[in-house]
Amino acid sequence: MSMQNFAQQHGELLAQADAILGAVTVGTEAALRKLPGLRLGFSRLVNSHCSVEIRMVNTRAAEMDKDPEKAKLLRRFHDELLMWRGDLMDCNANWPQRRVAEDRAGFLSTFRGLNDRLKARVRWEEQVFYPAIFGLPARR
Repeated sequence: MSMQNFAQQHGELLAQADAILGAVTVGTEAALRKLPGLRLGFSRLVNSHCSVEIRMVNTRAAEMDKDPEKAKLLRRFHDELLMWRGDLMDCNANWPQRRVAEDRAGFLSTFRGLNDRLKARVRWEEQVFYPAIFGLPARR
């Protein structure tokens, strides 16, 4: 998979997260009925994107370990990704459909935090990590 595909998937991840926020913000019965499919689609996209991305990054791990700055980026890549994915799993476990419908503001607060971190993560990967690790120009 190319870095261009990763950037495209980043856009899809952000759009899917925004769609989840949008459905809960609207809060109508019809909008909330779409929520389980949106959340499942988002989780699947996260899993597929991350698994391919991690494999590609790990193919370069040995050479990155020789460079202290790249090794530091690699650790950050894995540590932050693991933490964010764990928080997404907690969100999915702790916010079933019924609870979301009963406390939309609580879910929005939780999921907005995840979404903000996702946006920051995507910017960091495209502007710092990919250029340093794969020698690509930073994406703006």
